[in-house]
Amino acid sequence: MKTGWEFYSEAFNAEALFGFRMLIAWGSLLILLWCVALSALVWRANSKSYENKFMSVLLVCEGIKASFIVSSGILYIRRYEWLQDILWVWTIDVFFVAHITTVILYLCIPMYYRLNKLSFMYKPLLRSHAWYIAPLLALSIYSVLRGHPDFYVADAAWVVCTEGSAATLDMWFGSHQPWMDETVAELGTCAYDFETTITSQPIGLWAIALGSPLISLMALLFIRSSLRSYASGDNPDASQNLSSRSLYIGFVGKVVGLIVWMTLTAVLLPLLHGGPVTFVDETIWRYGADPTTLDRLKYFLWTGGLLLTPAAIAFEAMMFVHATLNDTVFGIDNNLRKAFRTAVFTGLGLVAFIIGSEAMESVVGYGMAGGIMVGLALLAIRRPILNILDRVSSRFIPESHTPEETAYLGAYATAMDDLIITKEERKLLQTVASAYGLDSQTVEKLESEYDASLAEE
Repeated sequence: MKTGWEFYSEAFNAEALFGFRMLIAWGSLLILLWCVALSALVWRANSKSYENKFMSVLLVCEGIKASFIVSSGILYIRRYEWLQDILWVWTIDVFFVAHITTVILYLCIPMYYRLNKLSFMYKPLLRSHAWYIAPLLALSIYSVLRGHPDFYVADAAWVVCTEGSAATLDMWFGSHQPWMDETVAELGTCAYDFETTITSQPIGLWAIALGSPLISLMALLFIRSSLRSYASGDNPDASQNLSSRSLYIGFVGKVVGLIVWMTLTAVLLPLLHGGPVTFVDETIWRYGADPTTLDRLKYFLWTGGLLLTPAAIAFEAMMFVHATLNDTVFGIDNNLRKAFRTAVFTGLGLVAFIIGSEAMESVVGYGMAGGIMVGLALLAIRRPILNILDRVSSRFIPESHTPEETAYLGAYATAMDDLIITKEERKLLQTVASAYGLDSQTVEKLESEYDASLAEE
């Protein structure tokens, strides 16, 4: 049996795309923890607001959805099968309960954000209960579905390979199935040592996963309708237009990411493969005795597709927090922009390194050289890329202030007409800040922001 050290060291070799999938698994765990922390932050920002409770539950569920492959990054070998028995509950049961919960919560959006055509749902009674009824209802629905064969993973086995020998099967749970033998036969003679799993692929669970982007699209239309109603003056209850806009942008980012993943998984890869693809096919593309360039391309696209959902959910969580805390946490806009810029640049660097390595591996048989060349090229043009990312992030996370902060900025701008603040003007500004309830830290930040804009001009 493989040891933990062998498992992690082999996860970063060329055949495993230099740890691409492992990094996605670890990153998805961080996104889960981030979503849970943000959920707690949103709840504490206004624990009496049903909208905040709704968003907190949604953030937790989205974080769970992002962590689908986290188990593959935690000692995914036979030696620690007992650990995988525990993580399997998270990977399947908890994951799909979260999926169903988000679907229900999406359908509840008109209860929390008024839509003219669905205004009958915008009721205090519904808002006060929907946020906790949704997960309870989802748990009940999944409990019923789980008893149906199309929604239950019944069989799984470890595929064990020793270099130069034929692969063997070691049952994990369920019973031995003919498709398991077919998979082992297709793998052929083992090119190197490895351990992995193959499981049944219930069509019902695939339907839930692939149908989620369509429900997300419906939620996006709900948010857009609420935003347009506010803009036209038909929605007086939506007093925080910026928050609605941030929610809309968050949903746009997530829906785009999920649609791309669905297109990749349900359209592009099947076209390249000649039929539907599953995690069993991924095993053959990765561990096949003599993989072709097309096999490597399909494996790269499949693995890259696993990144899309966590990345899309991380973006959505960031915009949700911007929507909820923008009026209560000064400077959150700038902090979120910096986080977005760093995450995107790092992700681009990782993908570019892998593409360069794969390309060089195909040409000269030494892939690391290509990855290093691409990495150095990215470092050389780092500043222009970061500037572009800054401009992009400023479009969907604009600077914003509360009405009180805006009023103080107006008073400060008037006092700065001659670029000098006199003692009398400073006293007046202190009075204005006190009247609007602005502390010294906020005042200092506002003035620094205005001075910086003057310097740029």
